[in-house]
Amino acid sequence: MINMKKQAFNAAAILALTASAASHSSALVPNGDFESSFDSWGYEFGGGGSYSVETTGGSGDNGGYLQMNQATGWGAVAISTDNPVGGTLAEFGLDAGQTTADLQWDQKLFSGAGGGMGIKIESWNETAVISDSGDQAAANTGSDWETFSYSYTIAPGATRLKVVLLGVNADSVMGYDNVTVTNATSAVPVPAAAWLFGSALAGLVAVRRKK
Repeated sequence: MINMKKQAFNAAAILALTASAASHSSALVPNGDFESSFDSWGYEFGGGGSYSVETTGGSGDNGGYLQMNQATGWGAVAISTDNPVGGTLAEFGLDAGQTTADLQWDQKLFSGAGGGMGIKIESWNETAVISDSGDQAAANTGSDWETFSYSYTIAPGATRLKVVLLGVNADSVMGYDNVTVTNATSAVPVPAAAWLFGSALAGLVAVRRKK
């Protein structure tokens, strides 16, 4: 009887964990690997800034990446959508009503100080910006590609987002690649067969107790 109780308990625990577990998926921000030149992005710069999309030398797969060159002034900015009000949550791989967006990206400082490299996330509705994360600086510690992450709380009422890759206020050459969003989706449904199995074990324990 003790063994049967343990089995029933273990089955119930497994079912509870399975029912509450959330699945996670990562979605590339539209053209977040810059394999399609500069499609899906907008660009601003000041102080003699410029940009290019390189076809080799990117992070990981050595494919395309965004290179920003900032000579002087306030810095270069790449925006994840050329739509003035941003991309829909679905375009970022997020669910309606999502409260957080976990961003991950690769960046590399090719030359210069790179003190202002990083990311900024903006919450939008259909007509205007609601709020943003502010500039989130991320400094490279070496000379190679490095991966950074930032968890952003989406503003209530937001239906759209923008991802902004930041330049610097220095004479620098910077690279960005593999901009992704990790989405924690709803709980994974438990198959009916698993529920029946757990119920059967519980029933066996009850029968043993009567005997």
